[in-house]
Amino acid sequence: MKTFLFSILLMSSFLVYGQKPETVYSIAKEMRDQSWYEGQIKAWKAEINKNKKNGIAWTNYYMAARALRHNSYQNPEMREKYDALCHAIVADVKKSYPGSFESYYLPYIEQGLAGPADDLLKAAEISPNDKRLFDEMIIHHHLNFNQPEFERYCKEIFNSNEYSIGILNWGYNILSELDENAILFTCGDNDTYGGWIIQAVKNFRKDVTVVNTSLIMLDDYRNRLFKELGYANLEIKDPQSNEEYDANSNRIFNHFFTGKRPVYVSATAISSFEKEFGGKLYLTGLAYKYSESEFDNVSIIRRNYEKRYLLDYLKQVFAYNIYDLKGEELNGMYLPSMIKLYQQYKESEEVSKKQDLEVLLLKIAEQNGRQNEVYELIGKKK
Repeated sequence: MKTFLFSILLMSSFLVYGQKPETVYSIAKEMRDQSWYEGQIKAWKAEINKNKKNGIAWTNYYMAARALRHNSYQNPEMREKYDALCHAIVADVKKSYPGSFESYYLPYIEQGLAGPADDLLKAAEISPNDKRLFDEMIIHHHLNFNQPEFERYCKEIFNSNEYSIGILNWGYNILSELDENAILFTCGDNDTYGGWIIQAVKNFRKDVTVVNTSLIMLDDYRNRLFKELGYANLEIKDPQSNEEYDANSNRIFNHFFTGKRPVYVSATAISSFEKEFGGKLYLTGLAYKYSESEFDNVSIIRRNYEKRYLLDYLKQVFAYNIYDLKGEELNGMYLPSMIKLYQQYKESEEVSKKQDLEVLLLKIAEQNGRQNEVYELIGKKK
């Protein structure tokens, strides 16, 4: 009875005083609702008030504020509020816990890639094996074309089980479908890191150059990459508006498309290319291939599913990772090509193959809340 009463009191205290502190992951790993992040801000601030040298508390406090800043991009007032809070946290940790890992790490991720890497490197000196560093160190060494260190950190992050099976398998499959010496445009964290890690750890498709659409806008990196790939340099003026930024992006993309290498756009990034280049991009599976002329892309889709992709992970996964939901979002990128392949199996009366594909198709559709759409596209009743 005493234990029961104690549990009731403990639950009541959480209701009165708010959430208990929990790990706040990057929104690239996990997305929670606004109230949860607001509760975590309060919970971790309380932990800092108890101990100004609680580095984990400082990180989670900042990550909660950062998530709210990102999620309020359509609300200028809220974005300004959480932008100010992020800046304040960074200033406070430098003042309250000087010389700590967090006093260098948090200012670095707040400044973004445009700033100097001094703080990142100081954080790495203090705690070189801290998992919080791995993503940033991969990007840092990639931008500086330090391949040995880039691969070392890819292996570190792989061995730490930070990324889910789904993201890594997806990275393998998209690489497997590309022509030799291809360039692949990606746009986010998960579609970029998945391919990079598989290349480095599994020594797979290193002939492919994975180009992130955000990183390619950095002048020094872009100019060196062009040189490494044998492309002519491209002069780009600093954009003064969103329209100029988009125009710069399209000039850069076109420079790649009209070069000597085959170029693909990941299905995750296609929305940035459809308006300007959509008529010359052909679905081949998880990517779209740029081509000046039409080709039989359905036969390429079929080849990829039947001979190149490893798909067992879509049927069943016997592990848990915080990235699993993000992996399921990536799985949604299979749907357009699966539907095309399903229709071909149906037309050619390959009943067994059609039935096997339908199981995966409907499972992925359910994961992504697109059951009704898929049932309609494949001509089946729910």
